[in-house]
Amino acid sequence: MIRLNNVTKKLKGKVVIDNASLTFEKGKLYLLRGHNGSGKTMLLRLLCDLLTPTSGTIEKPEYTYGVMIETPNFVLHETARQNLKFLASIQKKIGIKEIEKNLEEVNLLGEIDTKIKNYSLGMKQRLGFCQAVMENPDVLLLDEPFNALDDEHFDFILKRILEMKKDKIIVIAAHGFDMEKYPVFDQVITLNNGKVTQIV
Repeated sequence: MIRLNNVTKKLKGKVVIDNASLTFEKGKLYLLRGHNGSGKTMLLRLLCDLLTPTSGTIEKPEYTYGVMIETPNFVLHETARQNLKFLASIQKKIGIKEIEKNLEEVNLLGEIDTKIKNYSLGMKQRLGFCQAVMENPDVLLLDEPFNALDDEHFDFILKRILEMKKDKIIVIAAHGFDMEKYPVFDQVITLNNGKVTQIV
């Protein structure tokens, strides 16, 4: 469980998260929604310690994190294999077999030796998702993971997320997600100008 207690974050004097109190539990899928600049990405950054609160507290165990925040950032003149092998070498939890398995699961194994500069935006999104999940983290934080995906790969990535949900905390920030067509979230949190305005 991750618990935010009256968390406020200021950047350059501006309040980007305003007195947020939220709880995230394992086995549940959460959606953060709101317009651009509403605080979705800032909240994800707070959850994985890329930012620390200005005031308030965040209570959580020693979780491992898989993070896809904003546009996936890879070394463009290197291949998917080279990029993911480098990232995997930091924690040394997985090897090339696990990397290949995860690439296959996002339909990119055939492009493992293609340089990232030759990837489409949708392919980069799928590769970003792959790097976030490949080490089987406790917490998965995904910022606009469905951007630039065609319908087939949208459904594919959503299916993978739902398959992983049972033993993870998964938080997705998405703008304009069709919740009537895909009623998959356990909780939907709406933000506006850094403030939580609705939880359903």
